[in-house]
Amino acid sequence: MNVIEEYTPYDKLIKMPVSPQAQKEYPHLEKTWQARLVLIPEPKGKIKGFITSMECPQTYPLKDILEVYWERWEIEQGYGELKQSQLNNTAVMRSQKRDGIYQELWGIFISYNLVRLEMKRMAEQHGVEPLRISFINALRLIQEEFLWCSGRTPGTVPKKLQNLRDSGKRLILPKKRKRKPIPRQVLYKAPRYPYRKRTARC
Repeated sequence: MNVIEEYTPYDKLIKMPVSPQAQKEYPHLEKTWQARLVLIPEPKGKIKGFITSMECPQTYPLKDILEVYWERWEIEQGYGELKQSQLNNTAVMRSQKRDGIYQELWGIFISYNLVRLEMKRMAEQHGVEPLRISFINALRLIQEEFLWCSGRTPGTVPKKLQNLRDSGKRLILPKKRKRKPIPRQVLYKAPRYPYRKRTARC
């Protein structure tokens, strides 16, 4: 990777080589391609930055790109929770007709949002942010409560909901600690076997 132009320490125009695999599959590609490297000033977790094709900083300011990226990342996290945790990475579209598929999708989206709504109410009851409630644990707890409620009379539902929200205290995640930035250093790798330096003979 070569830096062509540096707009700011967190915003750079770069040139990268095209992989041999891509060149073999698409011979019309050039040997290098150009992109914009955006480094995140305050990384969240393992996300340090990303590459985008929106190269012009005047048309696409750094602040606007970061805001859109985090919004997109939250949507991707929601899709991940829905597909991996709620649906267990399984294909559940059983209907053979378009209207039936729409009905199944609406059922999935409604159930996901109902879990999120209960997480919000749990967080409000215990005085924490909704993001500190574990999604997968809340989902499992709600599923268990629904199984118990299936054989109960409708009059017991409000009490069950209150017990559910009281149990939400067990799902609260600890606060994330802010890590101090560590300067990047080149890791020294010791030689695997000791060797003697040869000297020239006369």
